[in-house]
Amino acid sequence: MKNYSRRFYDKFDEQRYFKLMSAFGLDETRKIRTFSKGMKKQVSVICGVCSGTDYLFCDETFDGLDPVVRQAVKSLFAEDVAERGLTPVIASHNLRELEDICDHVGLLHRGGILFSRDLDEMKLGMYKVQCIFASPLPEDAWDGFDLLKKEQRGSLYTIIARGDREELMSRLNKMNPTFCELLPLTLEEIFINETEVAGYDVKKLLF
Repeated sequence: MKNYSRRFYDKFDEQRYFKLMSAFGLDETRKIRTFSKGMKKQVSVICGVCSGTDYLFCDETFDGLDPVVRQAVKSLFAEDVAERGLTPVIASHNLRELEDICDHVGLLHRGGILFSRDLDEMKLGMYKVQCIFASPLPEDAWDGFDLLKKEQRGSLYTIIARGDREELMSRLNKMNPTFCELLPLTLEEIFINETEVAGYDVKKLLF
């Protein structure tokens, strides 16, 4: 695979290849078919980053990797992004693997792009809040809130709402909660809410 890659990429860094193969504990004399799924993924990543390309297209890159190796691969990507301006394009169904490495995300659906936006832009103006009230609230208590999601478990309410952060917290505090806390939104939660806004009804897939 190293020799194959060298034929197509004249910037292939052979010295770095051997260094990374050793660091990942991979024997370059073994046949690839004897490697596990995770080891094959590691070889493909090593050949990719050593090729010196401006873009690296990755398909389910973290699938089959243990947590330590996943972090090592992310560090490799981050190093090349910082040092030589690499742009990794990662396709994955596991959103939790992407939220600490990606700055721009898109959703592919039925052969097209449902949306494509900067992650910070998607988070802007969208907040997740958990509140506890002494007694259950009437439904009209939430009138005027731009709610994307509301869940209730006893006296605990979890909402995802759009709007100005200070105004949202001020309105919630006027409802006299015994506890109220802003929580970070996961990429998965952002995707679900954004896709529903875009007309991609997840409920139709589930029920």
